Amino acid sequence: MKVPFTPDQQAVLSANPYTLSVNDYQIRFTVAFKKYLLAEREAHGTPWKEIFRKAGYDPDALGQKRIERIISRTRREAASERGLHETVSRKKFADKDFEKQQMKTAIRDLQEEVIRLNQMVEFLKKTQQLKARDD
Repeated sequence: MKVPFTPDQQAVLSANPYTLSVNDYQIRFTVAFKKYLLAEREAHGTPWKEIFRKAGYDPDALGQKRIERIISRTRREAASERGLHETVSRKKFADKDFEKQQMKTAIRDLQEEVIRLNQMVEFLKKTQQLKARDD
């Protein structure tokens, strides 16, 4: 069962520079945090909870299951072809206030959205070609 973050916890989590976004049930991290998480463990063998503590997060507020999922997702992401990246919620992408973001982050978010849209267009083209071929 998911345990929601309280408004106070969300405020504390949002203030951390390693936090990309946070809502009632989800926290997203910057690439810098993901790199730090993996590098600290590999270089020093630091326990996971201690890494979160050093980065300014309260492991108890995050919870053991959430920490395990964060570690698992980060490792899987690092091993993927795309590598570590900042995930942008598709639903909220249009609502983002890019003027308040750092320019680099805003540009990266827009580039990722363009790539995703291009992939969707290519997929639609292929499905249309298959449909035309079958007719």
